[in-house]
Amino acid sequence: MERLHRISWVGAVGLVAVTLAVTAIAQNPDYNRVAMRGEPAIDGDLTDRDWLAADWQEMDVYAGGAQPAGFEAFSAVLWDDDYLYTAIEVTDRDHAVPAAVVPNAPALWNGDSPQHRVDMEYDGLPGSAEDIEWGYALQDDRILTAVWSSATNIEFIDVAIVRDDANDMTYYEAAVLLITHETDEPLSDYINDNKDAEIGYSDMVNANDGDVRLGWLEWSSGIGAGKNAALFGTMTFDHTPQAVDPAGKAVTTWAALRAAL
Repeated sequence: MERLHRISWVGAVGLVAVTLAVTAIAQNPDYNRVAMRGEPAIDGDLTDRDWLAADWQEMDVYAGGAQPAGFEAFSAVLWDDDYLYTAIEVTDRDHAVPAAVVPNAPALWNGDSPQHRVDMEYDGLPGSAEDIEWGYALQDDRILTAVWSSATNIEFIDVAIVRDDANDMTYYEAAVLLITHETDEPLSDYINDNKDAEIGYSDMVNANDGDVRLGWLEWSSGIGAGKNAALFGTMTFDHTPQAVDPAGKAVTTWAALRAAL
């Protein structure tokens, strides 16, 4: 029987200050993505106008044990004057966040779950305490959220996770507010003031078969095997408001990537 979950979570973690470097060099040149402008509804529907016009890219770096058959993922990022939005579409036969290995939110990486990590200073320093890392998971009928690095510089605004068992699909969507370290301003303000802003970014999704964590898929790398921003890809930000109809845009979309498989 098909089981469909849609849960939305709203909460907050305290905020403090952080710095952005004025100059930077490319970190992982094979991975570059653009965060387009957009303000999606956080409901787990990744086919709305904003997400269809986003820069969807395959999470193609697998690590851990043997890759589960059919396990694949695509991710995209949007931004507006307030928040950073992330979306991940996962094909996975078994969705599992077992309490035995995920007894609390900080351990959610042992189950099926995404993780994100950003290097807003774009300095590529391995293990930097100023990188921000967060994640979330659907365990039974509740959403778990965790921040593992720079917890005072991120606020969860909303999280939606939809599991479609009938089609072996999981859809993750989230909105977060990120605060810079030294300038003590929202990332969106920094982007608006610096039209050529670049940050280091990576995301990943863990796989669990109902018992143990099997491995993970990443875009670029630098999270799962070790916290290394030197392996992150580069994220830049488009400042053009989305058209009412995204048809005809020269953008790699979620739908196009899915159709190409």
